[in-house]
Amino acid sequence: MNKKEKSVGVNLVINGIKTLMSVLFPLITFPYASRILGARGIGKVDYAYSIISYFSLVAALGINTYAVREGSKLKNNKEEFEKFAKEMLKINLFTTLLTYIGFIGFLCLPILRGYKRVLVIYSFGMWFTTIGMEWLFIIREEYAYITKRAVLFQFVSLILLFVFVRNKQDYCWYAALNVISSGGSAVLNLWQSRKIVSWKHKYQYEYRKHIKPIMYIFGTSVASNIYLTMDTTMLGIIWGDKATGIYSAASKMNSVISTLLGTVSATILPRVSYYVGNNLKKEYNALMKTSVNMLLMLAIPAAIGLSCTSDILILIFSGKEFIAGSLTAKILSIRVVIGAINKILAYQICIPYNKEKEVLVSTVLGALSNLIANSLLVPHFGTEGAAVSTLGAEIVVFIVLTVYANRVFETKILYKRVPIYLASAIWFFGMRYLVDLFLANIILQLLITVTSCMVGYFIILLLVKDPCLLNAVDGILLKIKIKKDMK
Repeated sequence: MNKKEKSVGVNLVINGIKTLMSVLFPLITFPYASRILGARGIGKVDYAYSIISYFSLVAALGINTYAVREGSKLKNNKEEFEKFAKEMLKINLFTTLLTYIGFIGFLCLPILRGYKRVLVIYSFGMWFTTIGMEWLFIIREEYAYITKRAVLFQFVSLILLFVFVRNKQDYCWYAALNVISSGGSAVLNLWQSRKIVSWKHKYQYEYRKHIKPIMYIFGTSVASNIYLTMDTTMLGIIWGDKATGIYSAASKMNSVISTLLGTVSATILPRVSYYVGNNLKKEYNALMKTSVNMLLMLAIPAAIGLSCTSDILILIFSGKEFIAGSLTAKILSIRVVIGAINKILAYQICIPYNKEKEVLVSTVLGALSNLIANSLLVPHFGTEGAAVSTLGAEIVVFIVLTVYANRVFETKILYKRVPIYLASAIWFFGMRYLVDLFLANIILQLLITVTSCMVGYFIILLLVKDPCLLNAVDGILLKIKIKKDMK
């Protein structure tokens, strides 16, 4: 690897900050928007988003993941990399155009009469995603630029939210603000891309060789989106906008944590692809061990913490109208851990080893199980049925991915620290019970529960000398020492 290769640790921190900001943005905006728009307004926007997400998937065609994997192997060859980047952009522009034509026809359906404006607003996101070429900057590991850009446009959207979303009829503005952030980032990306790729140079392009692996990844994205959005779609059809809004509030915190944890796999994918592509087995195994331990050390206490504070979180961030989603949030909290492991199996093991077909099979089976379970459970149990169906789909994906991943990597070594992390966090439920006995204020309940659980958890890990935590502490202390020595 060349000397200019960026530190994985630094990449994780920077990308973690970017992801944290993308998480904090909805945490700030959702409480305000949910109170202004109500459950029906939020439900209408989320229902429209669940529909447009299918079109966005077709437009994206799995190019992002494929481009990161293959582009990471070519990034040290300027000519080959530039040719590859142009092929990816042209393929993506073509698929986006075809998808948008199909979307315009879809808008004519009578059932969408009340959602047309929101759907049109969200549809611009397809073009922004394509011209934004986020994969180009991920391949180059330009996480500092990505983070600065994302924070800037999120801040602009936040200001506009308080200016334009003032009553229940402003749900279209709420949808538009979600698109503005990605739109600004896309335009800036297109301008910045000139520093990486010279768009004037022409090559003998080879599109055909990319189609098959892209279609496998696309199929995976479609199947994954089905079992991630089928719950919202079916709730909207069977129970209406209010149930969709309640489910959205219940799943919001779980989505936030899952997004944060997904940073690890997303940040490491370019590097593991590089290692696998260049047959650097030792470096790959070391990186896998470190990243998995870090992920599980955070995912397990996060899931338990979400489960025992879900009711408080919903009350604080969404209001009393959404408290019916408390049990739904508890069910979905289990998915935080399983989903994190699935990302490891898919994007750190199977995808780098060119097993996109196997990932597709596992995801299709998960989507089918989710479709069947939703059909059976949602009509009778509403939001709780949708949560159980989604959790079940994640478990199916986990089982199938484990079978495939074991063919190239001994996956059982990934879970050696699970019992320790579980034992170190299971007492969170007892702490929540004690806090409730002595405090009535829900904000104080949340603050004291979260603070005491976090501090206690990491103290326990220090006492048992957890290697992942000790390595992190040693790294921080070393950086502090270096900075002091430089002064």
